[in-house]
Amino acid sequence: MVRHLSRTLAGLVPALLLLPFLTLADAGHLWAQDGSEEWRAPRWVGDMTFVSTNALLGGLTGGVLQRLNGGEFRDGFARGALGGGTAYLGRRVAVEDFRGAGLLGRQISGVGASMVRNAGEGRPALEQLVFPLGPIRLQVDRAETMRITPRVALHDLAWTLTFAMQPETELDWTRSLSAGAPVFRSPLRRFIGPDGDPADGVAIGGVIGLSDVPEDRLRTVFSHERVHVLQHDFAFLVWSDPVEARIMDRTDWGRTLYRYLDLGMVFPAVRGGVNRAFGVEHEDQLSEIEAKFLDGGVR
Repeated sequence: MVRHLSRTLAGLVPALLLLPFLTLADAGHLWAQDGSEEWRAPRWVGDMTFVSTNALLGGLTGGVLQRLNGGEFRDGFARGALGGGTAYLGRRVAVEDFRGAGLLGRQISGVGASMVRNAGEGRPALEQLVFPLGPIRLQVDRAETMRITPRVALHDLAWTLTFAMQPETELDWTRSLSAGAPVFRSPLRRFIGPDGDPADGVAIGGVIGLSDVPEDRLRTVFSHERVHVLQHDFAFLVWSDPVEARIMDRTDWGRTLYRYLDLGMVFPAVRGGVNRAFGVEHEDQLSEIEAKFLDGGVR
Protein backbone atom coordinates (compact mmCIF):
# COMPACT_ATOMS: atom_id res chain seq x y z
CA MET A 1 0.00 0.00 0.00
CA VAL A 2 2.77 2.44 0.97
CA ARG A 3 4.75 1.56 -2.15
CA HIS A 4 1.71 2.10 -4.36
CA LEU A 5 1.08 5.49 -2.73
CA SER A 6 4.68 6.56 -3.28
CA ARG A 7 4.42 5.66 -6.98
CA THR A 8 1.25 7.73 -7.27
CA LEU A 9 2.97 10.70 -5.65
CA ALA A 10 5.85 10.27 -8.06
CA GLY A 11 3.47 11.19 -10.85
CA LEU A 12 1.92 14.12 -8.97
CA VAL A 13 4.99 15.88 -7.62
CA PRO A 14 6.46 17.18 -10.92
CA ALA A 15 3.18 18.77 -11.96
CA LEU A 16 2.69 20.48 -8.62
CA LEU A 17 6.34 21.51 -8.38
CA LEU A 18 6.59 23.04 -11.84
CA LEU A 19 3.19 24.65 -12.31
CA PRO A 20 4.07 27.88 -10.46
CA PHE A 21 7.24 28.18 -12.55
CA LEU A 22 5.21 27.72 -15.71
CA THR A 23 2.59 30.31 -14.88
CA LEU A 24 4.10 33.01 -12.67
CA ALA A 25 6.82 34.42 -14.91
CA ASP A 26 6.97 38.24 -15.12
CA ALA A 27 6.41 39.36 -18.69
CA GLY A 28 7.98 42.73 -17.94
CA HIS A 29 11.45 41.21 -17.95
CA LEU A 30 11.08 40.01 -21.53
CA TRP A 31 8.97 42.61 -23.29
CA ALA A 32 9.34 46.30 -24.01
CA GLN A 33 7.92 48.62 -21.37
CA ASP A 34 6.37 51.11 -23.79
CA GLY A 35 3.25 49.01 -24.37
CA SER A 36 4.31 47.79 -27.81
CA GLU A 37 5.03 44.27 -26.54
CA GLU A 38 7.76 43.88 -29.16
CA TRP A 39 10.81 41.73 -28.59
CA ARG A 40 13.80 44.07 -28.38
CA ALA A 41 16.70 41.71 -27.60
CA PRO A 42 18.57 39.79 -30.37
CA ARG A 43 16.84 36.63 -31.46
CA TRP A 44 19.64 34.41 -30.20
CA VAL A 45 19.18 35.82 -26.69
CA GLY A 46 15.53 34.82 -26.75
CA ASP A 47 16.31 31.38 -28.11
CA MET A 48 18.93 30.81 -25.42
CA THR A 49 16.48 31.99 -22.75
CA PHE A 50 13.71 29.65 -23.78
CA VAL A 51 15.83 26.63 -24.66
CA SER A 52 17.45 26.95 -21.21
CA THR A 53 14.06 27.28 -19.53
CA ASN A 54 12.69 24.22 -21.30
CA ALA A 55 15.85 22.26 -20.54
CA LEU A 56 15.49 23.19 -16.87
CA LEU A 57 11.83 22.13 -16.80
CA GLY A 58 12.62 18.86 -18.54
CA GLY A 59 15.61 18.23 -16.30
CA LEU A 60 13.73 18.88 -13.07
CA THR A 61 10.86 16.68 -14.20
CA GLY A 62 13.11 13.82 -15.28
CA GLY A 63 15.30 14.08 -12.19
CA VAL A 64 12.51 14.29 -9.62
CA LEU A 65 10.48 11.52 -11.23
CA GLN A 66 13.41 9.15 -11.54
CA ARG A 67 14.51 9.83 -7.95
CA LEU A 68 11.01 9.13 -6.63
CA ASN A 69 10.95 5.94 -8.67
CA GLY A 70 14.16 4.76 -7.00
CA GLY A 71 16.65 5.97 -9.58
CA GLU A 72 19.24 8.75 -9.72
CA PHE A 73 18.29 12.42 -9.87
CA ARG A 74 21.43 13.32 -11.83
CA ASP A 75 20.74 10.81 -14.60
CA GLY A 76 17.09 11.83 -14.85
CA PHE A 77 18.00 15.53 -14.87
CA ALA A 78 20.62 15.20 -17.62
CA ARG A 79 18.44 13.17 -19.96
CA GLY A 80 15.33 15.19 -19.11
CA ALA A 81 17.16 18.43 -19.90
CA LEU A 82 18.10 17.07 -23.33
CA GLY A 83 14.47 16.19 -23.93
CA GLY A 84 13.29 19.64 -22.84
CA GLY A 85 15.72 21.30 -25.24
CA THR A 86 14.55 19.02 -28.06
CA ALA A 87 10.93 19.95 -27.34
CA TYR A 88 11.81 23.64 -27.72
CA LEU A 89 13.55 22.87 -31.02
CA GLY A 90 10.25 21.38 -32.20
CA ARG A 91 8.44 24.63 -31.38
CA ARG A 92 11.11 26.60 -33.22
CA VAL A 93 10.55 24.47 -36.32
CA ALA A 94 6.75 24.65 -35.99
CA VAL A 95 6.63 28.43 -36.54
CA GLU A 96 8.72 28.38 -39.71
CA ASP A 97 7.05 29.56 -42.90
CA PHE A 98 6.80 26.40 -44.98
CA ARG A 99 4.02 23.90 -45.47
CA GLY A 100 4.11 21.13 -42.93
CA ALA A 101 6.23 23.12 -40.46
CA GLY A 102 3.69 22.60 -37.70
CA LEU A 103 3.44 18.87 -38.40
CA LEU A 104 7.22 18.40 -38.45
CA GLY A 105 7.75 20.54 -35.38
CA ARG A 106 5.04 18.67 -33.52
CA GLN A 107 6.76 15.35 -34.10
CA ILE A 108 10.17 16.71 -33.01
CA SER A 109 8.57 18.16 -29.90
CA GLY A 110 6.85 14.82 -29.27
CA VAL A 111 10.23 13.08 -29.32
CA GLY A 112 11.57 15.64 -26.84
CA ALA A 113 8.64 15.18 -24.47
CA SER A 114 9.01 11.40 -24.78
CA MET A 115 12.68 11.71 -23.78
CA VAL A 116 11.69 13.58 -20.62
CA ARG A 117 9.04 10.97 -19.80
CA ASN A 118 11.50 8.12 -20.40
CA ALA A 119 14.13 9.80 -18.21
CA GLY A 120 11.65 10.11 -15.35
CA GLU A 121 10.64 6.47 -15.60
CA GLY A 122 14.21 5.18 -15.94
CA ARG A 123 13.89 3.94 -19.52
CA PRO A 124 16.40 4.44 -22.33
CA ALA A 125 15.94 7.83 -23.96
CA LEU A 126 14.16 6.57 -27.11
CA GLU A 127 12.57 3.38 -25.84
CA GLN A 128 9.02 4.75 -25.92
CA LEU A 129 8.08 7.57 -28.30
CA VAL A 130 4.80 9.41 -28.80
CA PHE A 131 3.90 11.09 -32.10
CA PRO A 132 0.78 13.34 -31.96
CA LEU A 133 -1.35 13.47 -35.11
CA GLY A 134 -4.55 15.44 -34.62
CA PRO A 135 -6.52 13.89 -31.75
CA ILE A 136 -4.57 10.62 -32.12
CA ARG A 137 -1.27 9.83 -30.43
CA LEU A 138 0.82 7.06 -31.93
CA GLN A 139 2.78 5.37 -29.15
CA VAL A 140 5.84 3.54 -30.44
CA ASP A 141 7.36 1.02 -28.03
CA ARG A 142 10.86 -0.22 -28.90
CA ALA A 143 11.75 -2.21 -25.77
CA GLU A 144 11.82 -5.66 -27.37
CA THR A 145 9.91 -5.70 -30.65
CA MET A 146 8.55 -2.65 -32.41
CA ARG A 147 4.93 -2.07 -31.39
CA ILE A 148 2.77 0.88 -32.47
CA THR A 149 -0.40 1.61 -30.51
CA PRO A 150 -2.81 4.39 -31.58
CA ARG A 151 -4.30 6.16 -28.56
CA VAL A 152 -7.23 8.57 -28.74
CA ALA A 153 -6.68 11.88 -26.94
CA LEU A 154 -10.16 12.29 -25.44
CA HIS A 155 -9.66 15.93 -24.43
CA ASP A 156 -8.57 16.91 -27.96
CA LEU A 157 -11.26 14.81 -29.63
CA ALA A 158 -13.98 16.43 -27.51
CA TRP A 159 -12.83 19.92 -28.51
CA THR A 160 -12.51 18.90 -32.16
CA LEU A 161 -16.13 17.77 -32.17
CA THR A 162 -17.19 20.92 -30.29
CA PHE A 163 -15.58 23.16 -32.91
CA ALA A 164 -16.97 21.04 -35.76
CA MET A 165 -20.55 21.31 -34.48
CA GLN A 166 -20.52 25.12 -34.36
CA PRO A 167 -22.41 26.57 -37.34
CA GLU A 168 -20.01 29.55 -37.54
CA THR A 169 -16.86 27.46 -37.96
CA GLU A 170 -15.43 25.46 -40.83
CA LEU A 171 -12.53 23.02 -40.95
CA ASP A 172 -9.48 24.35 -42.80
CA TRP A 173 -8.04 21.17 -44.28
CA THR A 174 -4.91 22.78 -45.75
CA ARG A 175 -3.84 24.39 -42.49
CA SER A 176 -4.85 21.31 -40.51
CA LEU A 177 -2.51 19.12 -42.55
CA SER A 178 0.27 21.68 -42.24
CA ALA A 179 -0.16 22.01 -38.47
CA GLY A 180 -0.71 18.32 -37.74
CA ALA A 181 -3.74 19.43 -35.69
CA PRO A 182 -7.37 20.35 -36.46
CA VAL A 183 -7.65 24.00 -37.55
CA PHE A 184 -11.04 25.72 -37.74
CA ARG A 185 -11.80 29.09 -39.34
CA SER A 186 -14.54 31.42 -38.21
CA PRO A 187 -15.30 33.79 -41.11
CA LEU A 188 -18.39 35.29 -39.47
CA ARG A 189 -17.30 35.93 -35.88
CA ARG A 190 -14.28 36.16 -33.61
CA PHE A 191 -13.34 33.53 -31.08
CA ILE A 192 -13.25 34.37 -27.39
CA GLY A 193 -9.83 34.17 -25.74
CA PRO A 194 -8.91 32.94 -22.22
CA ASP A 195 -9.35 36.47 -20.83
CA GLY A 196 -12.94 36.66 -22.10
CA ASP A 197 -12.21 39.16 -24.88
CA PRO A 198 -12.45 38.59 -28.64
CA ALA A 199 -9.26 36.99 -29.97
CA ASP A 200 -7.61 36.62 -33.37
CA GLY A 201 -7.00 32.96 -32.59
CA VAL A 202 -7.29 30.35 -29.85
CA ALA A 203 -5.75 26.98 -29.10
CA ILE A 204 -7.71 24.69 -26.82
CA GLY A 205 -5.80 21.51 -26.21
CA GLY A 206 -4.66 20.27 -29.60
CA VAL A 207 -7.26 22.25 -31.58
CA ILE A 208 -6.75 25.66 -33.23
CA GLY A 209 -9.40 28.27 -33.97
CA LEU A 210 -8.64 31.21 -36.29
CA SER A 211 -10.86 34.29 -36.46
CA ASP A 212 -11.52 36.32 -39.59
CA VAL A 213 -8.39 38.50 -39.77
CA PRO A 214 -6.31 39.85 -42.69
CA GLU A 215 -4.08 37.29 -44.38
CA ASP A 216 -0.80 38.95 -43.36
CA ARG A 217 -1.97 39.02 -39.74
CA LEU A 218 -3.30 35.47 -39.96
CA ARG A 219 0.19 34.07 -40.61
CA THR A 220 1.44 35.36 -37.25
CA VAL A 221 -1.67 34.23 -35.37
CA PHE A 222 -1.47 30.76 -36.89
CA SER A 223 2.19 30.43 -35.86
CA HIS A 224 1.35 31.56 -32.33
CA GLU A 225 -1.38 28.98 -31.87
CA ARG A 226 0.79 26.19 -33.27
CA VAL A 227 3.23 26.84 -30.43
CA HIS A 228 0.40 26.45 -27.91
CA VAL A 229 -0.54 23.08 -29.40
CA LEU A 230 3.02 21.81 -28.88
CA GLN A 231 3.08 23.20 -25.34
CA HIS A 232 -0.13 21.29 -24.68
CA ASP A 233 1.42 18.08 -26.03
CA PHE A 234 4.43 18.48 -23.74
CA ALA A 235 2.36 19.23 -20.64
CA PHE A 236 0.11 16.27 -21.26
CA LEU A 237 2.80 13.68 -21.90
CA VAL A 238 5.24 14.83 -19.21
CA TRP A 239 2.92 15.86 -16.35
CA SER A 240 -0.70 14.86 -16.94
CA ASP A 241 -0.32 11.38 -18.43
CA PRO A 242 1.90 9.93 -15.66
CA VAL A 243 -0.74 10.86 -13.09
CA GLU A 244 -3.53 9.34 -15.18
CA ALA A 245 -1.45 6.20 -15.69
CA ARG A 246 -1.16 5.73 -11.91
CA ILE A 247 -4.89 6.20 -11.46
CA MET A 248 -5.95 3.92 -14.31
CA ASP A 249 -3.48 1.22 -13.25
CA ARG A 250 -5.50 0.51 -10.12
CA THR A 251 -8.10 -1.62 -11.92
CA ASP A 252 -8.06 -4.16 -14.76
CA TRP A 253 -10.63 -2.24 -16.80
CA GLY A 254 -8.68 0.98 -16.21
CA ARG A 255 -5.47 -0.55 -17.56
CA THR A 256 -7.31 -1.81 -20.65
CA LEU A 257 -8.94 1.58 -21.26
CA TYR A 258 -5.70 3.47 -20.72
CA ARG A 259 -3.96 1.40 -23.38
CA TYR A 260 -6.06 3.06 -26.09
CA LEU A 261 -7.37 6.25 -24.49
CA ASP A 262 -5.72 9.41 -23.14
CA LEU A 263 -7.95 11.45 -20.86
CA GLY A 264 -5.78 14.58 -20.76
CA MET A 265 -7.77 16.22 -17.95
CA VAL A 266 -5.34 16.47 -15.01
CA PHE A 267 -2.90 19.16 -16.12
CA PRO A 268 -5.47 21.67 -17.52
CA ALA A 269 -7.52 21.39 -14.32
CA VAL A 270 -4.53 21.83 -11.98
CA ARG A 271 -2.99 24.62 -14.03
CA GLY A 272 -6.29 26.50 -14.23
CA GLY A 273 -6.70 26.20 -10.47
CA VAL A 274 -3.18 27.54 -9.84
CA ASN A 275 -3.72 30.50 -12.17
CA ARG A 276 -6.99 31.43 -10.47
CA ALA A 277 -5.54 30.97 -6.99
CA PHE A 278 -2.57 33.27 -7.69
CA GLY A 279 -4.46 35.68 -9.96
CA VAL A 280 -2.12 35.10 -12.92
CA GLU A 281 -3.25 36.88 -16.07
CA HIS A 282 -3.13 35.04 -19.38
CA GLU A 283 -0.63 37.50 -20.86
CA ASP A 284 1.81 36.91 -17.97
CA GLN A 285 2.04 33.14 -18.29
CA LEU A 286 5.38 31.84 -19.49
CA SER A 287 3.70 29.74 -22.18
CA GLU A 288 2.14 32.89 -23.66
CA ILE A 289 5.42 34.81 -23.55
CA GLU A 290 7.21 31.96 -25.31
CA ALA A 291 4.54 31.80 -28.03
CA LYS A 292 4.79 35.55 -28.60
CA PHE A 293 8.53 35.36 -28.96
CA LEU A 294 8.35 32.48 -31.42
CA ASP A 295 5.63 34.01 -33.61
CA GLY A 296 7.65 37.22 -34.01
CA GLY A 297 6.81 38.92 -30.73
CA VAL A 298 4.48 41.65 -31.97
CA ARG A 299 0.95 42.16 -30.62
